[in-house]
Amino acid sequence: MIMKQPLLGKKIVELRNQKGLTQDELVQKCNITVRTIQRIESGETTPRNYTIKVILNALGYNYEKIFENEYVGGKFDKILRFSPNNFKQVFKVSFVAGIIYFLFGFVETAYFVKPLFDSSSETNWSDFLKGHDFETSSSFMTHSLIKITSIILFAFFMRGFVLLGSYYKNFTVELMAFLMIITNIIFELSEIGSVNHEGSLAYFILISKALTFGSIMIFFGMGILRLKLHLGNLSKGTGLLEIITGIFFATVFLFPFGLILLIPLELLEVLLLYKAVSKID
Repeated sequence: MIMKQPLLGKKIVELRNQKGLTQDELVQKCNITVRTIQRIESGETTPRNYTIKVILNALGYNYEKIFENEYVGGKFDKILRFSPNNFKQVFKVSFVAGIIYFLFGFVETAYFVKPLFDSSSETNWSDFLKGHDFETSSSFMTHSLIKITSIILFAFFMRGFVLLGSYYKNFTVELMAFLMIITNIIFELSEIGSVNHEGSLAYFILISKALTFGSIMIFFGMGILRLKLHLGNLSKGTGLLEIITGIFFATVFLFPFGLILLIPLELLEVLLLYKAVSKID
């Protein structure tokens, strides 16, 4: 589906100005009348595809990009409140949320790991993995608040990737990012609910989380690789690291190494969103 008027006319004006051409000079390059150019640029008429191709060739612009730039809508636009008018805002919010989520991860890790190194605490590695004794080392309220904050930040962070997939017609990225939001909500709330329950439940949640996120991340990485055409080598590096991290998660026993890889991975994801902001008109 080709770009509609008046967007098409505005795009041609933009390209002509970038080339430093007047309407008369453009006419000489593509052999059509000045009046035709004026009507197209003002949005009065929608030209035939052949005419558009001639004009764009004269301006040194790829004809196929006229089709790429029109947003046709994604599967989750209504749920996540996307519209062509707020794309840049969504990416900016997701970029900021990604930075905060990255930094908050260190705070969250320090908070939950601290009891292991506290000589006055009876918590050991086995208890830590089982989720026991959280109430003796920290308040349940604080524990819940940290988890809920993490849910909100991650949701806004991944929201940008849902839009990224939708904007570039990459359904894999769009769907996997949305599944990450839903999956993260389910597992974080499950972890809150599993406090002080039997260790087997906590182990089950941990293993299920690793397997589920690992599987989603592998497909998510494959989708990001396909964004190289639009976002360059940054998407290639991010996609490859996403796949490797996902494999580590999915194997479960390599899960700790996957957690380490999350540090550079999240930084690359943040940079990818920053690049997306600069690409949106």
